[in-house]
Amino acid sequence: MEKHQYEEQLVQLANEGKYNDLLTLAEKVVEEYPTWHIAWHYLAVAHGLLGNHEKAISYFIKVLEIKHQSTKALYGLSVSFHALKMYNEAISCLLKHQEINGPEYKISYGLGINYIEIGDLDKAIEALTQALELNPQSEETMFCLADCYRLCAKYTMAISLYERSLAIHADNVSVIHNIAVCYKHLNDNEHAIEFYNKALKIDPAFVRSLRNIVEIYVEIGQEKEAKQRIAEAFATQPNSTEIQELFDKQNNLDKLIN
Repeated sequence: MEKHQYEEQLVQLANEGKYNDLLTLAEKVVEEYPTWHIAWHYLAVAHGLLGNHEKAISYFIKVLEIKHQSTKALYGLSVSFHALKMYNEAISCLLKHQEINGPEYKISYGLGINYIEIGDLDKAIEALTQALELNPQSEETMFCLADCYRLCAKYTMAISLYERSLAIHADNVSVIHNIAVCYKHLNDNEHAIEFYNKALKIDPAFVRSLRNIVEIYVEIGQEKEAKQRIAEAFATQPNSTEIQELFDKQNNLDKLIN
């Protein structure tokens, strides 16, 4: 079979999620065309999609031995390195990709995610800002960039980005919760309570928001409101272990006081 026919089949199997079939075909093509970088690429892709990132890496390296500046192989390597928590190696691959091909959304986003993992928030913000410029409607990029600003205590910037994300997906509980967290850090209990309530209206079992709003009520001397929120959550979510623990903790505290 001609190379272009094989490539069409390999692409189709990958797109259809038939990863074992992809692996079988890629192994066959590698035997037939041992110096064809596309065959080795899809062999690497198949192993990566099946979760064998060590083998995927070895085959992506083989691709680069045949085609030294294969950006597809560099990106594939970055994905497998990230999966193995080899974040610095992933960053090196993505920077090389960027050097060859220039800025691309998925590369800038990948850099941002890997910089977050190694704790370099300044570089993460730089990369994610570039990613958002390349794809202004990317909700996941807004969220990650906002998280970076939140972790850097730049809460107003974080809130602005979280709110842009909500304009795309209004019911994202994690985003709403994080807005409340930012307002709490800004000592704005009124807005913090407002957003924790919004999160709990969407998901009454969102324990992080429940715990945080209860802490605020206790802090501002509204213990009755705190108890009521715990009791309401327990009544609607009796199977939640975390909510039951909060409920039991509150009951035990009441007994000690009384």
